[in-house]
Amino acid sequence: MLNLKMKQLLALFLCGLFVRPMPILAAPDATASTRAVLGSVTSRGMVHVGEVQVPGMSALFSGDQVRTLAGDALIQYKDGVRVILGNESLASFSSARVELQKGQMSFRTETGGPLFAASTLRIEPTSEKSAANVTFQDRKATVAVTEGSLKVVDPSGVQLAALRVGEARLFEEASAAMPSPPAAAAAAPPPQAGGGAGSRTWLVALGIGIVGTSLGIAGLVRANDADDRADQAATDANQARAQAQAAQAQIAAAQATAAALTAQVNTLRAQLTALQAQAAAGNVQIANLASILGQLLQVQAGLNDVQSRLAQLLSAIARQGGVATPAQLSQLQAAELDLTRLFQAAQELAAAANNIIDTLIRFFSGTRLP
Repeated sequence: MLNLKMKQLLALFLCGLFVRPMPILAAPDATASTRAVLGSVTSRGMVHVGEVQVPGMSALFSGDQVRTLAGDALIQYKDGVRVILGNESLASFSSARVELQKGQMSFRTETGGPLFAASTLRIEPTSEKSAANVTFQDRKATVAVTEGSLKVVDPSGVQLAALRVGEARLFEEASAAMPSPPAAAAAAPPPQAGGGAGSRTWLVALGIGIVGTSLGIAGLVRANDADDRADQAATDANQARAQAQAAQAQIAAAQATAAALTAQVNTLRAQLTALQAQAAAGNVQIANLASILGQLLQVQAGLNDVQSRLAQLLSAIARQGGVATPAQLSQLQAAELDLTRLFQAAQELAAAANNIIDTLIRFFSGTRLP
């Protein structure tokens, strides 16, 4: 072997590579880390999803953990479930469960949505639509129902409370080995068989009264009220747009009527010019037609004024982001009343002009008009 030449050594090395090739690592499966999109998270202050700060709005994926520092977060599921996470709070989100791990949250859900929890304490909606404020701090949880009904269940499956709208309870987490306070022992059912000395149970600590005062449920209620006011503002803006569109349609119809009447009166004026030399008896009717023409001109001027006011209102609403103030809504309603009045006046003038025309035609039935 020592006498092998360089070429023979190289040949042996290459043969070894073919017999036992170097291992090739497979590319990682991109779908292994794919998670379902639950909805969106909107930050109102300093909010983190995992370790990343949310700039304003971001997608929410199953398994994400949301933490608020200075501010709160609005979590909107695609199926309509809405959760508001309060200041200095922590919660995890999946398609089947929303778990508050610290702080406070408010939720609104419908049938078929995820279950909710404060640590290991399960909160299960029992009505078609349910909403509640929940806090969890120092092994104590509060649940206050604001819509519908729900039940509160221990991790072992024991139902601790059934709450309806307006009701609230305070629950305390304790180990099975700890002696239960008399009030808690009376309120909570006995633990199920098979629970070890280290298992964690929940007890009903107190009834209504102090719920939410120390952990800031009032802040979540204000956040919900702010969302409701935003929804109402959007509704008012849509109503203002609809009123403006209806007013524009009325303006167009009234202007068309006024234009048609003006053309008809102009034709009549040409006919009356020929009739005046032959029909002294028709002077009264001619004067009436002249008066109607003057009134039509006033109606047309009123329509132009209302159209100018509406244009200014719509421009102001657009500059405000499409949201109309109560004063602007009142101005829109006043413009609609003016349009209705002017439109009725135009119709009455048209009927009066037609009656005069019929009278003149009957009176001068033998006269040839231009």
